[in-house]
Amino acid sequence: MKPSQLEALRGALGGDALEEHAALPVDGVAVAATMRPRDGEALGRALAILSEQRAGAVLRGGGSRLELGNPPRDPLVFLSTEGLAGVDVFEPGEGVCHAGAGTPLAELRAKVAAEGWELPIDPPGEATTVGGAIACAALGPRALGFGALRDSVLGLDVALASGQRTRCGGRVVKNVTGYDLVKLYTGSLGSLGVIEAAWLRLRPLPRSVRVLQAELSGETACAEGLAAARWPSARSVALWLRDGAAPSLVVELAGEAPAVARDAEALVDACAASEASSAAIEAVRSLQGGLGAGSLRFRIAALPSRLASVAKRLRGAGAELLIYPGVTLVYAGLSLAEGDEAAVSRGFGLAAETAREAGGSFVVEAAPAWAKRGRDVFAADERTLALARALKERFDPLGILNAGRFQGFL
Repeated sequence: MKPSQLEALRGALGGDALEEHAALPVDGVAVAATMRPRDGEALGRALAILSEQRAGAVLRGGGSRLELGNPPRDPLVFLSTEGLAGVDVFEPGEGVCHAGAGTPLAELRAKVAAEGWELPIDPPGEATTVGGAIACAALGPRALGFGALRDSVLGLDVALASGQRTRCGGRVVKNVTGYDLVKLYTGSLGSLGVIEAAWLRLRPLPRSVRVLQAELSGETACAEGLAAARWPSARSVALWLRDGAAPSLVVELAGEAPAVARDAEALVDACAASEASSAAIEAVRSLQGGLGAGSLRFRIAALPSRLASVAKRLRGAGAELLIYPGVTLVYAGLSLAEGDEAAVSRGFGLAAETAREAGGSFVVEAAPAWAKRGRDVFAADERTLALARALKERFDPLGILNAGRFQGFL
């Protein structure tokens, strides 16, 4: 970083909101400074400076998902949202809240639970923030019951790469008119704008919650998982398939007590399930975020009818699997030896071929930096890439925000 750039950013941010530090790698690319805007106005000023200097920034929330994405292209700084934290509006009577992008989900979850509400966003990562979860469209074990993350986001405050601050959506669904930019920003990996804050829709805490687990037969595990996901009160169904153990099924039921009791009894009869604690769901969440740690982890979306064949093929290739049958997502972890390019090529090829046969898509969620070089972890088709290029050109033509990290190295 040039001294002139440093001083310009420090002037825009004020005080000690810009920190120089030892170089920290993001997929092998070193970044040696972090700016932490304290409010939206400071964020806008800093982005305007970056745009003037055509200097890029790697966006960072709690740091839980920095492994997701392609290597960044010539970043100058980290842009951290941790200073944009806090809940400034919480309406228990309406079940909505407005929270800063840097607000940790754990903190927000505790705040709304005290008033009888739950936050329907539960991805892995203890430090995960509101903005980080939205930017990555992150989901967790309760995706079956909570639905897609975008369905919980009512409105967003977003700063564009130019520094212009914008709003889309609002505190109620009927406030959305014209293009639904909320859904555009959700899952765009911060490549189109920096999320400042979000209006979120909450859910009433369920009256009854029970967790059950069972060991299944390898031949019928996927079918039994799909069957469990069809019970009305099921909000989390997870299958864990690995070497040396029988397939493990974990199910969380939530809702009115009579419905939960009925479904629990049916699960006991169907697969000899036994009672477990909420720790079983937390273990699933940790597994999702740590599967294949340090190696290759990818996610495949599959048609329900092809879930069993997907699992069989991936297990045959030696992958450890976590499957959410209710939303037909498969997380696969493959071991890699350092520098084994052939194994990486086989892994990417396996993910692509399996996704194609499954009638779905895949994303490589984590891989060593050396394994990502020259490979697009999003594997988008040409039609999707053409749309992504047009959007990047419209929203961030200078490539300031997370340059290189999204689809097609945009």
